Amino acid sequence: MPELYVPAQLEDALGFMGEHAGLALPVAGGTDVLIDLRIGRATPKWLVDLSPLEALAGLAFDGETLRIGALTRIRTIELDAEVARRAPAVVEAARVLGSVQIRTMATVGGNICHATPSAEMPPALLVHDAVATVAGPDGERSLSLSELFSGPGKTTLENSELLTAVTLRAPKERSGSCYLRQTVRWSMDLAGVGVAAAVETDGAVVTGARVALCAVAPVPLLVAEAADAVVGTELTTETAVEAAARAAAACSPITDARGTAEYRRQVVAVLVARALRIAWLRATGEWPAGVPAPINGVLSGEGA
Repeated sequence: MPELYVPAQLEDALGFMGEHAGLALPVAGGTDVLIDLRIGRATPKWLVDLSPLEALAGLAFDGETLRIGALTRIRTIELDAEVARRAPAVVEAARVLGSVQIRTMATVGGNICHATPSAEMPPALLVHDAVATVAGPDGERSLSLSELFSGPGKTTLENSELLTAVTLRAPKERSGSCYLRQTVRWSMDLAGVGVAAAVETDGAVVTGARVALCAVAPVPLLVAEAADAVVGTELTTETAVEAAARAAAACSPITDARGTAEYRRQVVAVLVARALRIAWLRATGEWPAGVPAPINGVLSGEGA
């Protein structure tokens, strides 16, 4: 087993990571890292325990932006009423991540930086225009969250860098978002397909939209062409179907135990249409306040 280093502050962690480049692995909740160690997927000489760095945890609204510290627990996000009101996709992604026990330990930074293609949080953050703040030996830098991922299990972070926060847009009015997923089991399983959508409106007309997918490409995928299909419309059935078709065409799923590539494309199309519709209903005030979306978006009286 690797040895453990516990830094007193962020600068200590960054210095140690730089001095032990390629040999040190940061850990906070450990829900992914400990599994990787057990099966031999990760073999670091050192673990850098970030959990004492309380300054890297917490939620803070500033106008129409929300800052989420990298060490914020998934359970904290799941239970926050203001996040649920202004960025519901983020809460809906949090609530389906693992079990309550896992969510109580897991951190948003760990979920992002483990870079699992099926990770729940990235698509929900991406549709809220998330920006990553990264600390390194030369100070801080910011980049779009989509630029942080380079492949399955890989990020663009250097060995001596750490993700410290993500900042996202969370408008107070005339906006809505939604995260839906399909999987083999409804709990304690990775997403077979994950879909997030966000919509902003003027009256009933869509003035801005974003669609993001997980588990159907090597990295979390923003699909601009899908969002473009609904901008300037009142999100009719026809425009939602067109957006869904564009999203299905843009993804590159694989066949595995959770479904064939063809099946996943079909599910993408179904869930994108549903997620956009729910996001639009929230933006126009037609969705009941505080009511979460069904996990797969099937509304009462509809078929699956």
